[in-house]
Amino acid sequence: MLSLACFFSFLLMVKSSPLTFQERMLLKALGLNTRPNPIAPGPVPKSLRDIFEKGINKDNPCMMEGFGVPGNIVRSYRDQGPVAAMEEPQESLCLKKFLFFDLSAVENKEQLTLGQLEIKFKHNSYYGQQFHLRLYRTLQLSLKGMRESKMNRKLLVSQSFRLLHKSLYFNLTKVAKDWKTPEKNMGLLLEIYASSKLAGDNRSFAVCEPIQSFIYTSLLTVSLDPSSCKTPRAKRSTHSSPPTPSNICKKRRLYIDFKDVGWQNWVIAPRGYMANYCYGECPYPLTEMLRGTNHAVLQTLVHSVEPESTPLPCCAPTKLSPISMLYYDNNDNVVLRHYEDMVVDECGCK
Repeated sequence: MLSLACFFSFLLMVKSSPLTFQERMLLKALGLNTRPNPIAPGPVPKSLRDIFEKGINKDNPCMMEGFGVPGNIVRSYRDQGPVAAMEEPQESLCLKKFLFFDLSAVENKEQLTLGQLEIKFKHNSYYGQQFHLRLYRTLQLSLKGMRESKMNRKLLVSQSFRLLHKSLYFNLTKVAKDWKTPEKNMGLLLEIYASSKLAGDNRSFAVCEPIQSFIYTSLLTVSLDPSSCKTPRAKRSTHSSPPTPSNICKKRRLYIDFKDVGWQNWVIAPRGYMANYCYGECPYPLTEMLRGTNHAVLQTLVHSVEPESTPLPCCAPTKLSPISMLYYDNNDNVVLRHYEDMVVDECGCK
């Protein structure tokens, strides 16, 4: 199987506006059905930026250390739900909002290991004010014009809080796993109440104002794609290689700039990376420096006897390493994903 680094190298030579067959294959390997074209992309969550900047643990690339769970894909979804109309005025109810997150980008093969809801308040100056939050899972959508029934929802969270911090976090892993089946995704209902002590006085609007005006919700999921997760390789002993002639099989430098392949508008980071490639001859006899496989050694031996019928082995990667990519997907979600076999570290004869 060709590595993703090889695909990128090919794209540099066949850059064009329409999708080529090779680019479609690469996008599919990246978990995308077409080249993303962000229209109104949201901000990059700090947690994803921090994980990207920290880099991959190459000893265990399939553990998302920032969250302490197995995974090689992190997605951040913006809320698409509307503010709910309040059928009857309730003095203590500051906010009633439907939350909906489209998890259709999560593939069936992925194992979802974390679902985390963030409720963020842009202002936290009302230090003394206490609120009460209730979060429900919607079990059945009500028909338009029908009164909402409490039988159509299930209470997930009920807690009091003060605006001492800008965000509240809730573990919704079990719910998010169910949402991988679109028919089960009816969204959530969020209600926030002012404390009963202040609910009835003339300051009720002022008390609710920081909740109504500055709330922002998002859902973050971590998932593991087993097909992109390999068993960590044993470390090779490091040794300095002697100088080699320019035509001998070895690693060559190749920097991939995403702007050169027309991906700069949806790849957030990195802007490019050192992918490298393998090039050169595998002459007889193969030396230890060329890291030839047993098959390659025998092939060169047969080539020395019958050069016309047996070709020399090929120069190919023998060690590859992963990179992280931070990008917008086809639904304008922010995605952090670890990809195996993106950087050629060593070359040899195969």
